[in-house]
Order: sequence, then C-alpha cells, then structure tokens
Amino acid sequence: MTDPGAAANPPRSGSGCGIAFGIGLILAGGLFLWVNLTDTPLALLLLDALPLAAVWWPLLLVAWGAWKVITRLRTGRAGLGFGEVFLMLLFILGGTVFTLAQRAIESQGLEPRLTEVRRLIEQQSGSFPVHAFVTEESVSLAAEGEVEILISLPAGNIRVEAASAADTAAPVTPVPESDGQEVPGAAGIEGRLQLVKRVWATDGQAAAARAAAVRLRTGPLDPATRQFPVRVEDSGTSEVALELLATLPPGVRISAFTDEGWVRVDGPFARVEARTDDGPVEVRGAGGPVALTVRNGTAWASGIAGALSIEAERAPVEVDGVAGSLAVDAEGAPVWISGAESSVTVRGRNAPVAVEDSFGPIEVVTRISPIRLDRIGGSAVLRSEFGDVVATSIEGPLEIRTDSADLEVRRARSGVDVQAAGGSLVLDEVAGALTVASGRGDVRASRLFGPATFTGDAGGITVRGFADALSVLSGDAEVDVATDALGGEVGLVTERGDVRLALPSAGSFSLAAETGGGDVDSEFTLERREADGRSRWEGRAGAGAERVTISTEGGDITVRAHPPAGGDR
Repeated sequence: MTDPGAAANPPRSGSGCGIAFGIGLILAGGLFLWVNLTDTPLALLLLDALPLAAVWWPLLLVAWGAWKVITRLRTGRAGLGFGEVFLMLLFILGGTVFTLAQRAIESQGLEPRLTEVRRLIEQQSGSFPVHAFVTEESVSLAAEGEVEILISLPAGNIRVEAASAADTAAPVTPVPESDGQEVPGAAGIEGRLQLVKRVWATDGQAAAARAAAVRLRTGPLDPATRQFPVRVEDSGTSEVALELLATLPPGVRISAFTDEGWVRVDGPFARVEARTDDGPVEVRGAGGPVALTVRNGTAWASGIAGALSIEAERAPVEVDGVAGSLAVDAEGAPVWISGAESSVTVRGRNAPVAVEDSFGPIEVVTRISPIRLDRIGGSAVLRSEFGDVVATSIEGPLEIRTDSADLEVRRARSGVDVQAAGGSLVLDEVAGALTVASGRGDVRASRLFGPATFTGDAGGITVRGFADALSVLSGDAEVDVATDALGGEVGLVTERGDVRLALPSAGSFSLAAETGGGDVDSEFTLERREADGRSRWEGRAGAGAERVTISTEGGDITVRAHPPAGGDR
C-alpha cells in the first residue's frame, strides 16, 4: 500500500551548501595530491592557476545553476539555504578579486615581475638549474660622418661609456656587417661593443648552445637618418640575461632602448636618448640635449650640459645639475631637482615635487602632490590642486595657485601673489608687494616690507609687522593686525567679521572707524558721529601723517596702542 505522505512530501534534494563544500574538498585534495606526486611547488601552481581562475571562474557558477535547475526538474524541489547563499556570495567575491588582480597585473606590465618570482621559486625548490655560465661577444664598430648609434635590446642592461683619447686616435678599419657588407671607416668614428651573456643551465654544453642562439648584430648605416643600429637577435627559446657594454667616441649621438633592464650612459655625448619600460635610467656628463623615458624604474641625470626632458611613470626622478632647460612629466613617484641653471617645468600627477638650489624661472603644476621650493634664484609659478606648498628663499616673483592645500612662504625677496580656495596660509618675511586671495582658510602674515593686500571669505586674517601700505577686505573673516611702525595707508574692511588693530603708541596717523551695528573700543581718543544709521569714530595721533580706516557692517572694532619697537609686547 502506498504511503499517502510519500506523494505529498517528495524526497529533499539535499543541501547545496554541503555539496559545494564536498566539491571544494575534492578539488583541494586533488591539488595537494598533485603537489606530492609531481614534487611541484604549490606556489608555482597558484601562479599558473591565477590567469585561468581570473577568466574561467564564472563557469562554476554556470555549473552550479545548471545543477540547481536539474535538481528542481527531477525532484520537484531545490531549496536555497542561508549557508548556500553565503557560500555563493563568497565565491563571487573571490572570483572578482582574481579577475581584478589579473587585470591589474596586465595593465601595469607586471608579467616580467611574475616571471622573476617564478624563477626564484624554481631555484629555491631545486627544479631550476643553479649553474650560471658567462660568455662574451665583442664587435668593433666604425662609421663615417655624423652618426647616431641606435642600441636596442628586447631585455637586458645597456651601459654606454665614452672612449678615451687614446682609443679614438687609433686608425679605423672597415668592419664586416651582419649582411656581409662593409661600412667604411672614418677617423674619430669608431667604438667597441661587448655583449655579456649569462646563461643558467645544467652543463657547459647546454649553456654554450643557448648562448650561441643569441647574437650581436650591427649596421648597416642608414644614409638618410644617419642611424647606425646595434641590436640582438635571439633564435633560441630560453631566456639569457644580457648586458651590453658600448665604448663610443664622445661626440656621437646615443639612443638606447630596452624593454626590461637598466640603461646607463656616462660621457660627453652630443645627444642622449634613453628609454626603458621596466628598469632605471642613469645619464651623467652628457654634452648635449638628453631625453629620458622611464617606467617602473628611476630616472637619474647629473651634470647635463644641454636641455633635459624626462617622462616618468611610477619612476622617481632625480636631477643634479643641468645647464639647459628642464622639463619633467611625472606620475606616481617623487621628483627631486637641484642645480638647474635655466628654466624648469614640472607636470606632476600624484608626484611630490622638490626643487632647490636652482635659478629659474620655475613652473610646477601638480595634482594631489605637495610642492617644495628652497633657494631659488629666479621667479616661480606654482599650481597645486590638492597638495601642500612650501616655498623658502625665493629671489624672484612668486605666484601660487592652490585649490585645497596648506601654504607656507618664507623669505621671499620679490613680490608674492597667492590665490587659495582653502587651506591655511603662512607668509613670513616678504620683501616685495604681497597679494593674497584666500577662501575658507586662516591667513597668518608677518614681517611684510612691501605693500600688502588681503582678501578672504572666512577664517581669519592675522598680520604681525608691516612697513608699507596694508589693505584687508573680508567677508566673515576675523581680522587681527598689529605693527610697530606705520609706513603707508591702512584700510581694513569686513562685512560681519570683528576687527582688532594694534597701532604704535608714538605713531603719527589719523584714524577713522565706522560700523553698522557693532561696538568700537579704542585706547586712542576718538570722537563719535552718527550718519545714515552708521556710527563713525575719528581721531588723530601725532601729526596724523598716515591714514588708517576701519569699516565693518556688523562686527566689533577694537583699537589698541602697541608699544614702539624695542618695547615690551
């Protein structure tokens, strides 16, 4: 007899979370079993599995969904428990992380780094041959007329040195080229190339075979561009570490490119161009213009007699001594410049910039990056969106534009023009004319020796010590001014902010204070007058040589007597 409850309650399909957990145990067990049987490091399997997991992990979601549908069709039920939902969300999160990690690796060009990690793991595990064999290949180079030596390596290090006078005085002979032709020699245009090959292999015979597959090729000379190519041809399939040493006459032009490795050029060459996608670049003592392009390395230049241009991405820039103009475009790493004798232009994105001991003119434009200037002999123009600015000992005119950054200027010998939407401003010892337009930040200025003009919306404006005319115009900003001596007209105007002014007790000035609804408190004798609903106080000290006016719509006015210079403050 059939059980009536059997038709009403079909058998449950089971917990999907439990089945998924069981599948996970099977995969993990198979992975560790493979590691034990093949003696393969687990880290290597994970490195190999990352690209596959980043692309194909959604197939497991498809299989999971298909299994749920089939279960529903066969049994009539396919429940979805809390544990299964949590496991599914965790799985989707993990798969998304794999995909984002793989895309980041591809977009940032980090595949060579993973290759180095894999090689290191193989070496530590014993499966990678630890014997290194070094072979060398040397070629003489000769060409006539003005020549540009174009050196390119797919991967490897390039080092270029200037030949000595004894080397360049030797007679030049024709050199057979890779295509069987000869390049005619000419006095003064000759050099030597030395290619060092480092091979990892189990024995010398295997190393020699792999090294022989990598050959150094030169020429022919292009008569139109006057470029003499130097390159490496690799007919093998295994990696060989390369380092090319080029000894060339000082007067030639140099172009050196490598995808992975470092480039070093040392000598008074007529022109230098260097580029690397994954490694540092170093140029010293170049006699002409220099152009550097660096990614994921360091750009370092010293003693450059001509103009210098640098494009750096995620690469710190260091420049020590350049006679010509300097232009830097940097992203993601700091820029440090010293000893620039001509103009300096820096464009930075998330790249802190520091320039010191230079003679300008200097222009720095950054985004999300601080700027620091110290001991600048010329003018400077600074623009920063979200980065603090510090400028010290500036001889020429200084112009600063910031959106939301703190600013500090000390010992400015010429005029200073500042526009800041937000952030605090500190200015000390400004010899020339000073113009400050602030937004919401506080402004503190001291030891001003030229005429000064301040405008601000909110916050506070504080001035301590000025020797020339002073003008302050603010909205809600509190104004606090004190000085030991007056050397020009003073005008303080606010809408709703309070005004506090300390004047020399033995000074010579005429004072007029006017307010719409605030109070006036003065230590100097003032006479009060009423006109058009506004209160006005007027008075005079000494001969009344300088004019002082204070005006506010709704703020209070406080005037105090300041002790003369040398008295107690």
